[in-house]
Amino acid sequence: MIKLNMGVATSKNVQGAFFWLVSILAFIVPATSINSSDVFYLGSAGLILLGVIALFVNTDPRPLTKLEKLMILTWLLYPLVTALDFWLRTGWNWSQFQEPSRFLLALPVFFMVRRFGLSKWAMKWGVFVGAVAAGLWAFYQKQELGIERAFGGTSSNVHVFGDISLLLGFMSVALFQPDWSKDWRWGCLVLVSLSLGVFGSLASGTKGGWISAPIFCWVMVDLVRHPTYAKRLMVLGITAASAILIWKFSPFIQARVGNIPLVIATYFETGQVTDGSASIRLALWHTATLIFTNNPFFGTGIDTFHTAKLPYLDANLVPSVIGSYDPHSQFFNALYELGIFGPITIFAIYGVFILYCRQFLLQNKAFSTAGILLALGFIDFGLVEVIWNINNAGVFFTIMMVLITGQLSHEANTRSIDY
Repeated sequence: MIKLNMGVATSKNVQGAFFWLVSILAFIVPATSINSSDVFYLGSAGLILLGVIALFVNTDPRPLTKLEKLMILTWLLYPLVTALDFWLRTGWNWSQFQEPSRFLLALPVFFMVRRFGLSKWAMKWGVFVGAVAAGLWAFYQKQELGIERAFGGTSSNVHVFGDISLLLGFMSVALFQPDWSKDWRWGCLVLVSLSLGVFGSLASGTKGGWISAPIFCWVMVDLVRHPTYAKRLMVLGITAASAILIWKFSPFIQARVGNIPLVIATYFETGQVTDGSASIRLALWHTATLIFTNNPFFGTGIDTFHTAKLPYLDANLVPSVIGSYDPHSQFFNALYELGIFGPITIFAIYGVFILYCRQFLLQNKAFSTAGILLALGFIDFGLVEVIWNINNAGVFFTIMMVLITGQLSHEANTRSIDY
């Protein structure tokens, strides 16, 4: 009897230790994601190491659901397809395997959180601090240092800073939903994090990420008690009016977006690249599409864009100005590399992740909506950047994804304990 009690006590101590360690790191990761890269990577590495250790602390007796098995399969399929391409065609390339390998490294974190759970307070306050700090970083860099495009605590990466700052702002609203739905004062608090997150994105000038704002607003209506299409349309109207006001009173925003219609029209009419953002992306996507149409089933291989585009440059089918650029799009990058199987492997991860979160909307509206925002945000960010290839962004997505899905699974399988 004494041995049994000691075993139960030891088990509870182990569970408590993992719970709190995971919770601390779940706070650190979003809080530092774009505000202190070194701490962010250390926190992410800490979660992976802890996840590996947790694999040796007995096993989780709860069987995986069908959707969990499918979700894990998508995480395994992407690195497997990449490894096969290296093996069969291009030769092994560790630097190119870094991106898909993150899904393998994140697997132990999912199983750990699925078993031990984490503090929802730690997670939401980490996201809140991340959004607020991003806005303050942006204000300091723009107003005090005179930096044209804010990049926060990243390695001068304005795109990642702007995208994740915006995402953190909206995710903070989602994660605090249980609080502001009962007390309006919490709503005032998350309005601060939302405003600063949006400001950080605007100050970065990352206009590609701004496309996701109306999508986020549409999804956020799910957080209210009775979401309707009328409410969604009203929110979109407010968003559009806000965007017009921001554009009207901000010369910086006008300079960033004012010429987009003209440069797009010019490219389609003449094929000329007239700016370093919109039209050059069109040229790069055109090039990737040409490569795909000649290699539709299996593409030309990982990281072969620079050699695969040469025939089209020689034939003057694409502008020579594309130079050493990559396709600047996750979708088109996957399309030319692996043919039709490329986008399938990537968007299967996004799609199953969204389905998994949606099934818990009634049980945990906050975390489910945050997960959907994360997936939709990165789908949008990936339209104009090979987003997972950028370290900050790739690590942020994979770690946040397994934290959210692991917690949803934990709550579905065990009685929730409010720590």
